[in-house]
Amino acid sequence: MSAIRFTNPDHWNTLEGHLVGGDHERYAFAFTRPLSAGDEVVVEVVDVVLIPDDEVQLHRLAGEAMDRVHNDAIKGGLGVVEFHRHPAGPPRFSGTDEDGLAPMASYVTGILPGRAYGAGVLADGRVRVDHWQSRHGSVERSTFDSVTVLGDHYRILNAPKTSAPTFDRQLDLVTAQGQDALAVMRVALVGAGGTGSHMGVGLAYLGFRDVVVYDGDRIELSNLNRTVTADPSDLGAPKALVAQRRMREIAPGMRVETRPPITPATPKANLADFDLIIGCVDHDGVRDYLNDVAVTTATPYLDIATGVDTKVTPPAVGGHVVLVRPGHPCLHCHDLLDPAEVGSWTKPPDQQILDYQHGYGTGVPNPSVVYLNAMASYAGLAEIAAWVSGHRPPAQFLQVDLNSSLAKRGTPPGSRIVVNTPTGAVSTCFACARP
Repeated sequence: MSAIRFTNPDHWNTLEGHLVGGDHERYAFAFTRPLSAGDEVVVEVVDVVLIPDDEVQLHRLAGEAMDRVHNDAIKGGLGVVEFHRHPAGPPRFSGTDEDGLAPMASYVTGILPGRAYGAGVLADGRVRVDHWQSRHGSVERSTFDSVTVLGDHYRILNAPKTSAPTFDRQLDLVTAQGQDALAVMRVALVGAGGTGSHMGVGLAYLGFRDVVVYDGDRIELSNLNRTVTADPSDLGAPKALVAQRRMREIAPGMRVETRPPITPATPKANLADFDLIIGCVDHDGVRDYLNDVAVTTATPYLDIATGVDTKVTPPAVGGHVVLVRPGHPCLHCHDLLDPAEVGSWTKPPDQQILDYQHGYGTGVPNPSVVYLNAMASYAGLAEIAAWVSGHRPPAQFLQVDLNSSLAKRGTPPGSRIVVNTPTGAVSTCFACARP
């Protein structure tokens, strides 16, 4: 999946305001940098340039304006995406547009080798953005699958308008624009066990329609107390396939793909072209991997974790929900990852076996229960729904506390979800600090 991401919402707001602010056709450019070394084009907008009205002549840009933009891109080592507006939708290129696109794409990909050239049309509040790349001796054209704005309101600018009576009762909460976004948002669900099975079911019910499930485990008898996609007839079946079947039962038209589990050898480019990654895993090594993908590719990552400690009285029962998004703290900023556990996961298999023989990583699995997994999973899903609706910004960090471990003295006992005070990213964080 190809994607263009406005990680700074001011860039899109400025560009859109310029395009719709005049009575005649206006132009603007976005400068981009690549986010992935994979085959798909995934880029981040790093700056925008607005073209003054006096440099637009008969619906065409003056040559001096084009040269200035292209020279700035060459100096900065950046890609270029041109935007203009049409008065009515749906967004598409006119015949006049098409006449100029091919020669311009050939020229720009020639002066900006290794970088994609893009052109976008804004109409009726939505966009279409195409991109061109020089490959195998020719210039190839494609349409960006995803055009997103990752501010306090998560917007997918190229989501087509949909109308499904199934969701009529939730539109006031999710909004029509948010529901459209859910329908096209491509999601990587990493883990299909206790929390992941709840998340898969929730995604299907809420209206997500494109999910890839990563898991390599099979259903065991001890999983049946909490894996809500499975029943006794599924013993021995792959968790990913069980989740896929249940999600398709809920939403027959849903695209659900299964893939092997994430390992240290999994190319990170494989996850760079998702609109959202959801981690429902029980190892900090995988969490660190997904955190790094989120940071380096500007891909939002929702981390769901649960845990039970019966060594204290009463037992500590809880978990967390953390959203890692551009410009906000990562898991390392929150000090949520165990370096030793991360290090052990990245070791080769023979070294992991040796560690196990010497007593490392031989602890018994923690207790796990369905209601804890459900509360953490659906709390995370509620934050995504709030984000795409635009009603409020999503929470950075929620803590799930079922035995009052986090309650202040004198607070009545009971289950609670605690919203941690928002913080900024740690300026010295080795994982997410940028120069």
